[in-house]
Amino acid sequence: MFSIYTVGLITLVYLGVLFAIAFYGNKKRAASPIIYSLALGIHCTSWAFFGTTTQATQFGWAFVPTYLGVIIVMLFAFPVICKIAKLCRQHNISSLADFIGMRYQHSHIIAGMITLICFIGVVPYIALQLDAITLMLNLMTKDSQSLTPSIGFYVVGLMALFAIIFGTRTLDLTEKHTGLMYTIAFESLAKLIGLLIVGLYVCYSLFDGVFDLLIEASKNEASMQILQSDFSIWVFASHVLLGVCAMFCLPRQFHIAFIENNNENELLLARWLFPLFLVCMTIFVLPIALAGNILLDTNQFSTDSFALSIPVSMGNEWVSVTSYIGGLSGATSMVIVATLTMGIMVANSFVTPLWLSTQVSPHLKKNLAPANILRIRQFTIILVLGIAYWYHLNISQTAPLVKSGFIALSLLAQMFPAIILGLYWKNATKSSAIFGTLVGAACWAYFILYPSILSSYYFADTLNDTDLALGFYISFFSNTVVFVVISLLNVAFNKRSSANGHPANMRNNDGLLGNYVDESKSSFQIPTNELLALINRVIPAQLAKVFSDRVSLSDAANLAYVEPSVLAHAERLLSSHVGNASARILLAAISINKKEDINELTEWIEQASQTFQFNHELLQSSVAHIPQGISVIGSDMSLIAWNQKYIELFEYPKNFLQVGMHLREILQFNASRGLMHQRGEVLSTEEIIERRISYTLSGNAYKFIRDNQNGRVIEIAGSPLPGGGFVTTYNDISEYIHIQRQLEDAKVDLESRVEERTAELNSAKLDAEMANTSKTKFLAAAGHDLMQPFNAASLFASMLHQRLKNADDRELTQGLVNALENADQLLSMLLDMTKLESGLFKPDLHSFSLNPLLKNLVTEYAVVAQQKQLSIDYVQTSVWVHSDRRLLNRIIQNLISNAVRYTESGRILVGVRRRADNKVEICVLDTGKGIAEEQKRLIFDEFKQLDNKGNNEGIGLGLTIVEKMSQLLNHDVEVRSIVDKGTQFSIRLRRSKCGIIPIAEKEDIAKNQAFMQQKTVLLIENQALIANAMTTLLQGWGAQVHVAHDAKNAEPFQQLANIDYIIADYHLDNGDNGIDVCQSILAFRQQNQLNKPVLLLSTADRSQAIRDQADVHNMIYLPKPLKPVALKRLLQKTKS
Repeated sequence: MFSIYTVGLITLVYLGVLFAIAFYGNKKRAASPIIYSLALGIHCTSWAFFGTTTQATQFGWAFVPTYLGVIIVMLFAFPVICKIAKLCRQHNISSLADFIGMRYQHSHIIAGMITLICFIGVVPYIALQLDAITLMLNLMTKDSQSLTPSIGFYVVGLMALFAIIFGTRTLDLTEKHTGLMYTIAFESLAKLIGLLIVGLYVCYSLFDGVFDLLIEASKNEASMQILQSDFSIWVFASHVLLGVCAMFCLPRQFHIAFIENNNENELLLARWLFPLFLVCMTIFVLPIALAGNILLDTNQFSTDSFALSIPVSMGNEWVSVTSYIGGLSGATSMVIVATLTMGIMVANSFVTPLWLSTQVSPHLKKNLAPANILRIRQFTIILVLGIAYWYHLNISQTAPLVKSGFIALSLLAQMFPAIILGLYWKNATKSSAIFGTLVGAACWAYFILYPSILSSYYFADTLNDTDLALGFYISFFSNTVVFVVISLLNVAFNKRSSANGHPANMRNNDGLLGNYVDESKSSFQIPTNELLALINRVIPAQLAKVFSDRVSLSDAANLAYVEPSVLAHAERLLSSHVGNASARILLAAISINKKEDINELTEWIEQASQTFQFNHELLQSSVAHIPQGISVIGSDMSLIAWNQKYIELFEYPKNFLQVGMHLREILQFNASRGLMHQRGEVLSTEEIIERRISYTLSGNAYKFIRDNQNGRVIEIAGSPLPGGGFVTTYNDISEYIHIQRQLEDAKVDLESRVEERTAELNSAKLDAEMANTSKTKFLAAAGHDLMQPFNAASLFASMLHQRLKNADDRELTQGLVNALENADQLLSMLLDMTKLESGLFKPDLHSFSLNPLLKNLVTEYAVVAQQKQLSIDYVQTSVWVHSDRRLLNRIIQNLISNAVRYTESGRILVGVRRRADNKVEICVLDTGKGIAEEQKRLIFDEFKQLDNKGNNEGIGLGLTIVEKMSQLLNHDVEVRSIVDKGTQFSIRLRRSKCGIIPIAEKEDIAKNQAFMQQKTVLLIENQALIANAMTTLLQGWGAQVHVAHDAKNAEPFQQLANIDYIIADYHLDNGDNGIDVCQSILAFRQQNQLNKPVLLLSTADRSQAIRDQADVHNMIYLPKPLKPVALKRLLQKTKS
């Protein structure tokens, strides 16, 4: 994790780069088609980094359906995009509200209504991006809690400054913002590169590729739920439909796609480049979601944060910074463009028209300077971003609406019918657009917003995806149905508001259907000199001069009043700078119309007033239905406003609250009913009242919880108003506190039980460790003591077999040798089984070639198979594997042994198959009688032999050891069998890269039995029987043998002039061990400059620790029981 200052510096540097790119872009005349296509990536907000992983978790393979909706629009609705872009260029459209209002006879009510809907939908969306920045800071930093709000505030300030500098440099709303487009394009690349790097890091650094990730996911329950998740087709379809609507109804997307469009060439390139960008943004979403469920604790990390929390939790700083910058790009690009577009819409629809209506008198015309109008636009940008920041701090952080992104987009989608039907259906009217949109918004508020508020502030059930989708369908199709029905009714009764003003078959010179006012029928009568004066006051000097020159060159210069075509051009010019509503107000102010014209001007002003009245009523209705109590106190401490919930919470009598009532009077009334004292409160009533009033007068925000004596717990939060006064919210959290206290009590009880249980477990663990230690010591002793007699017997039997010449006697002694070897194998199996169960085996994993191991095993069993008239075949292989050679040898040895033992006729095949997942499969196949399906699991049980009627040797531990050793090595064992056909056992393990296979030296064992002549051997062995057998064997080979039983007995022999070999047992008498005795003798001989003998350690202890000690002291390890052939080969090899 990083420090907050490091992350703050990274953020500041990144924002500085954005400013530099924007300044560079402003020097360009126009953005290129590639820049335009990349800028369309504004669609991908921080949700592209964080929300898509959650959506992938929900939908599995069918994730990111909203992207699919946008791709469908670009590929199959491209003519619609071209048509809207062309209309925006032709009519100087500056915003989504202007476009919809223009279609419906330049309706200011519709434009204002659209602006309000966009404001309600976009502000929570902007707050979501600020929430994402807070989330990223919390993940990136270890000390973010105290300073994150400060960094967030400065980031918001810099984004507001950016939007003002590069979005409102001039008054012309139709001017292309090349600096802004370059910046948004750069941030799109940052988002894409960041997400791709995180995806590559997850797939190829944390896992061995996508297939390895999928294999690991198949072992994880949460990841398998993603891969096998079933989703509702209706939910999926709702997200796709929202994606289609987003291309036209998101203000930021509309602005980049249509307002900033220069020509159709940009659209032709974007038609395939933008969908390709979206596809690239989705490539690694599912792998990141799967990896997050595998690697992270989902109780600690939200699925929304996987793209950043994975590299942070894995400690990869570079990938973490890249992911952070990508997420920051998504958030900042959306906030900048959304704030700019909303600032323009609010200024054009509300603020500028109201301001201009106060400035049109002859005495105030000097205030119509372009700079003043530009300041209004800049002020609205700051206002919109400030409201979004307030929403982020006080609502989305404290009581966020679940799935607020879906909720906001569902509201914005209510504009879609008015856009598309208005664009292509000639019967669409202004009234149908108004009522259809209002009905859709009302259904949205009832079926989506209101239940979401209940689930956020109370303990109501959270809306699931199906409920949200149903709410969206109801609101969307209610909107559409009302739109169509009202339009048809207007046609039937000839009451269409736009029928006379715009004939259905009116088209512009490009054949595009639109609802345009006939330029030849303007209701304004404006003197030419007044129009030119207005243009010069409002429009920048260069454009004003161009317009004046056009009027001077035409016949209109000689007319007292402006002709309609010139007036229409003037209106479009004014609209491109101050908006449609403000342009109408300005023209009406200098018009000298008759009474009916004055009435028309009054109607326009009334429309603006109605818009504000509608907004006020909507706000009042929203406040009344908010589930929190609200009270507003003025700067003089008097009550201004409240809602019904406030009355219910404090149980005020009917008509008790009055506007103008002093705050002290309300507090005293509450105190008289015991509502001011908390449990355990020591202050007096008057002191509590004074403290509350002082909070309000100080102008500082506060928040506290009051536990009233009546049992109700209320959370009180106060915030100052900009113009003085205070707004306070009251939230009843009694049920929440009750549950919290129950959880605390349960926690205390649980902690005591956990402590008790922990003490019991620690005691049991100590007992188990002691028992395991005792068991280990017993196994070591048993391994030594039990193997010693077999070692001696094997040596004697082998020597007897070599000395006998009679064939019958040799056959009898060979049977004795075989019986002893079988007993040795059985005992070894029992010891191995015990060690496996006690966890004493420690695998030595390394890479080695399979071919020598398999070849030796097949050769070893070929003689036995031939005796049973079986053929055993082996397919050679060049594969190398990663495993423990000794344990793998034992596994395959047991499988081949079983195949030979239980196959009566036919053949046995040993081979290797390569698998696609970088693994290999070692197979042992036989033509035995097979295993029934219901008995396959039984063969791995201890001491279990199927259908053994005494014909086969063994005790039923071979396959048990195979299974347990395979589990120890993490190898998979599979059995395939067909009764009366045969059986295949296979071991699946990881393949490794090929190494260099050493060339085996050819054995050259001398036929002369006395190959040890003139060699001196010091034998240190405490078992007399084994010492006698070894002495006889070595003397038979011509060696001179000296025998000692412990360190003391060995001291006289260390002075011998020549010792060629020392063969020492590990466990000796008097607590001595062979390694220490050999090292003592070796040190003595080096000190006295005597020859250095070859050291051999012979022991029945086969543990890895003994092997390691022998290796450290350069001793050759020989496991007991000793095989004469193996000992002879070793002595031959080291004779020189």
